[in-house]
Amino acid sequence: MTETPSTQNPISDERGLLLLMLDNQRTAFRNALSGLTEEQARSVPSASEMSLASLLKHVIDGEEAMTSRITGAPCDAGGDPVAAWMAAWNVAEDETVDDLLARFDDAQRATEAAVAAETDLERDVDLPADVAQWMASGVTFTVRYMLLHQIEELARHAGHADIIRQSLDGARADTLAGGSGWS
Repeated sequence: MTETPSTQNPISDERGLLLLMLDNQRTAFRNALSGLTEEQARSVPSASEMSLASLLKHVIDGEEAMTSRITGAPCDAGGDPVAAWMAAWNVAEDETVDDLLARFDDAQRATEAAVAAETDLERDVDLPADVAQWMASGVTFTVRYMLLHQIEELARHAGHADIIRQSLDGARADTLAGGSGWS
């Protein structure tokens, strides 16, 4: 794993804390995939339709979308955000776990750059109505909210990833790839 601003320096402010929380959940994903073959990462060992590879692709898509919205960059959903959301669960034959992990690293760097460049965590983030309808009602979508929502999403899906990994071989993500266990 590449050292990032959130792992190089002690936490000195809220931004550092938010980035550290995101990085902790990314580490859980990386750990859940550690040591698996491509076939294992794509397998669906439980009653769910999720594989570790599809979960990873989904959270990458979510982080890329969040960062695009924070920075105001175009977020191409092809005109249909539901179809884009569904497509983000499908891992193409030519997408390897290594490719996805590299994309995960790119998403992390983009998020860290966006947070570093952001002057105001309370700044409103414009969400299109067809996206906002799926978010909590009555909430002002600030940069801080978007980051906290992404932490929530990563944590939820890191738990799914851990269960899928345990279903594959009994290993727990918190003890893989140098994980020291979580308290």
